[in-house]
Amino acid sequence: MAQFRFIWLLLFTNTFSQAAWQQQWHLELDSGFASASSSPAFDSEDQWFGDAALRWFPQYGNVQGQLVALSQAKQKQDNQHDLIVAELFWKTELAERDLLVGKQRIDLGVSYGFRPLDMFLPYRRNPVAIQVEEGVGVVSISQFSGYSEYSLFYSDSYIATDTEGLQQRGIGMRWYQLSDDSEWQGLAYYDNKRALNLGGSWVTTFGDAWEVHAESRYQQHYQRYVSQLTYSNIGQIAPVSEQQFQDGFQALLGMTWASLAGHNIIIEYWFDNRALSQQQWQAVTDISQYLLQQGGSAADLRFSQGAVFNGQNLLQHNLMVHWHRDIEDWQPAFDLMLAPEDGGVIATARLDYEFSQGWTIGARLRYLGGASDAVYQRLPERTVGLVKLEGHF
Repeated sequence: MAQFRFIWLLLFTNTFSQAAWQQQWHLELDSGFASASSSPAFDSEDQWFGDAALRWFPQYGNVQGQLVALSQAKQKQDNQHDLIVAELFWKTELAERDLLVGKQRIDLGVSYGFRPLDMFLPYRRNPVAIQVEEGVGVVSISQFSGYSEYSLFYSDSYIATDTEGLQQRGIGMRWYQLSDDSEWQGLAYYDNKRALNLGGSWVTTFGDAWEVHAESRYQQHYQRYVSQLTYSNIGQIAPVSEQQFQDGFQALLGMTWASLAGHNIIIEYWFDNRALSQQQWQAVTDISQYLLQQGGSAADLRFSQGAVFNGQNLLQHNLMVHWHRDIEDWQPAFDLMLAPEDGGVIATARLDYEFSQGWTIGARLRYLGGASDAVYQRLPERTVGLVKLEGHF
């Protein structure tokens, strides 16, 4: 509530000081259709949906913010309306150091398909529909010296509206270095849920068209939903539990190629040992199919297995190929995400057209599937398609 009072104070101040006040509005509208998969772990069905988001970016002096009015409607479900303070922070200089206080999105990753260094809040990569990415509470002080930066910070993600149960608060430090054609970054962070987090990244360019990047993170503890059902313990034990594990590790290696004709290609591979193994996924599949055969009386137990699909990465090994091209007012793009372990595929096509300055109309189409026994086949949706309108004013 205090955050909203502060925003109204900024509006009031605007009446007396137009010179210091800046703002921008961003409108997003989309409407589409999602077809359900035949996954036994989800009670999903075909449905139409529509989303609308009006974002307001006010700035008064050293204070900046992002307020989002979000409306989401789905067929056969109640409409949802939210007013979200996505960011609200104050930046200033103190003793020749940069000081930041407030709620801000912290995105330190250097990769495209997956960012291991998003250790404060996991931001959804390449969403199809409208997505609101909130910041976390942060107090940081940074010092710049030539081509390097050193930062100390405290962060708190409990203030975010929806963090999918991943709230934590902690303290950390960051180092950044630019050297010739390469950038280096190192982070150390300790929080109340995952204990020690260590991460780093490297980016370098060579020639006129090539770039290579790498990113990794270690976390001392991590939590994951695990299915506990077997054929012999049904009705005797909770079907799914959230358990804590030790020594989580993610690593990514990628490269980018860009041509003078506007083509851009990104290829990335990443590994995440927090994801379930193929043997564990097979056990989830077997028990879900067994419960499906038992009929409606076992539906609740069967749908409980859907919690196991929560996680930043479903598979330990992941490969993504991204292509986009800049053609004046047209922006075509295509993503192909592959699961080498089981032949799963997620393919996403995008096309945007800027028909007026600041205004874009676009379309999205995503397919989830692949081999018959792929994990992506067991997600709740098979295809998602939509059209969207986006404008800045």
